[in-house]
Amino acid sequence: MVDIEAFDNTAYGAGLNERLASCMHDEGKWAVLVGSLGSRSQVQWADGGIGNAKAKYPKMNLVEPKLETNNDGERAYEVAKEVLRKHPDLKGFQGSSSLDVIGIGRAVEEAGMQGKICVYGTGLPNEAGKFLESGAINGIAFWDPKLAGIAMNKVAKMLVDGKTVENGADLGIPGYTKVTVAKGPGKGIIVRGQGWVNVDKSNYKQYPF
Repeated sequence: MVDIEAFDNTAYGAGLNERLASCMHDEGKWAVLVGSLGSRSQVQWADGGIGNAKAKYPKMNLVEPKLETNNDGERAYEVAKEVLRKHPDLKGFQGSSSLDVIGIGRAVEEAGMQGKICVYGTGLPNEAGKFLESGAINGIAFWDPKLAGIAMNKVAKMLVDGKTVENGADLGIPGYTKVTVAKGPGKGIIVRGQGWVNVDKSNYKQYPF
């Protein structure tokens, strides 16, 4: 009946790209990694970032679009090393798989490029923490599964009570205060929040997962 999504995938990718652009001072060479070209959500995150830069930051030069890492941190490390070898003046990376930023961070740290290359992407605080501390990763984003679960329960209770979820509704949950409602498969609907969480070195320890 209802598909709850934490966010719109294109908006999420654009949000990551905004942070990357700010770090890069809106210019320079950058690259995009994806865990799998067969992962629809990861490709949409990547395309959201690419589209955002293309529309708003003409001085950002995408030199490597959507390099595949097979959702493997070791492979992401090898890919990132090759990108740095080909483009020694690279200024930024945007990763899609949570393992992309781990591999990128490792390559950046190994090259001693912390503070010279901006790295943003989907990640988990426990995995990315040491690279956030060293400066090899500047920031990550994710969604809080607890809040997504609470949103699901809230909507389920509304349905049980005979209510419907309206476009723009406030579910009273952080990230779900102005949801969008779209037609889903069959008679169902898709309810999307703006529930991504941005963290960096200053606040990642607030999220113990």
